[in-house]
Amino acid sequence: MKDYDFVEVRNCRSCGAVAPDEILNLGDQPLANSLLTQEGISEEKRFPLVLMRCGHCTTLQLSINVNPKILFSSYFWVTGTSKTTRDYCRDLAKNVLDRIQVDKPRILEIGSNDGTLLLEFENLGAGDSFGVDPAKNVIPELSNSKITYIPEFFTENFAERFVREYGQVDLVIARNVLSHVPDLNNVMRGINLVLSPEGTCVTEFHDANKIISEIQYDSIYHEHTYYHSLRSMTFALANASLKPFDGYVGPISGGCIVLFSSRQDRQISDNLLSLLETENSLGVYSIEGWKEFASQALSNIASIKNEFRKISNSNVYAFGSSARSSTLLNAIGTESKTIAGIADNNPRKWGMLSPGLHLQIANPSTLIDNTVKSIFICAFNFETEIVNQLKYELNWSGEVIVPLPNVLRKYRI
Repeated sequence: MKDYDFVEVRNCRSCGAVAPDEILNLGDQPLANSLLTQEGISEEKRFPLVLMRCGHCTTLQLSINVNPKILFSSYFWVTGTSKTTRDYCRDLAKNVLDRIQVDKPRILEIGSNDGTLLLEFENLGAGDSFGVDPAKNVIPELSNSKITYIPEFFTENFAERFVREYGQVDLVIARNVLSHVPDLNNVMRGINLVLSPEGTCVTEFHDANKIISEIQYDSIYHEHTYYHSLRSMTFALANASLKPFDGYVGPISGGCIVLFSSRQDRQISDNLLSLLETENSLGVYSIEGWKEFASQALSNIASIKNEFRKISNSNVYAFGSSARSSTLLNAIGTESKTIAGIADNNPRKWGMLSPGLHLQIANPSTLIDNTVKSIFICAFNFETEIVNQLKYELNWSGEVIVPLPNVLRKYRI
């Protein structure tokens, strides 16, 4: 296939059904993780950001596929930047090893990023571990680690080569990455190849219950091809002959589900049955539930615009230059220009410009001082960590504005 920027998707990526229904149109937006230099502004591209829903298998997905080489070959999100995420990875590794109960399991992580999770597994005594991630700029150089990092996309063809060179593994883990791929069924066939017959697959994905009940439209961006429910993920896992048997809700990404699957006929846990019941009760499987979500999302955007109009003469900075913040700020549009800059704890982002609005990103300690009147917390899922940093590390006081979940909130610290 010739090189391309994006292609329209007219059929459901999961089941092949024709013409998914439009749920929410957030307009043409830049790529949420493609930070810019001043010289790169003229080359910035925008793409339609439209959430669709398949009426057959209920899978939520975007209307287009952006070329993965554009999306992922260079990447700015680094797992280890946030203490919240590091703590979560430590707990996740322990929870996984407690459940699979395999001595020194061989592990493959799809989308391993900077290796934070694999290092936690290594610290807990795991066996040979492999990280697969196409973003060469985030792959670590760890001389004292036994982890092997492979800078490639995980596909069925990659899996065939991997098994020939390294053999199968006991555990495949994919943290919020099966939402990112344009061809999920191809990835599932790859998992089927690399996972041993008795192995366990652990998938993490945004909790559809949280997205729909807390109006988390900011989780919609071009990297997230899919927005999985337990039902749609179960449908996809079946392509690797995998059947979910356990799961729990995690705190990361504004709320996520960690799902355990195997090829064995295992008793479904009460916890997983409860999660399935909750999804059904919240309208995750109905188009009416998602239409109401879209209506409330547009209402939230309107309320933020109105708030920015009222504070247009104040000294306002944002905190958190995440992919979520890109969707949020670009959905708000010109009113976002009230914001003078964005603080972020990731040094890789300092000196860069945010997508679309081209706001300067800087070290919080150099950007935020007592002249700043208000902080707009874009990364609401890290609100507690950010507020503690503002109060105790930066000795800052003033008005905090939090756009989500559900409704805009304001308070003083």
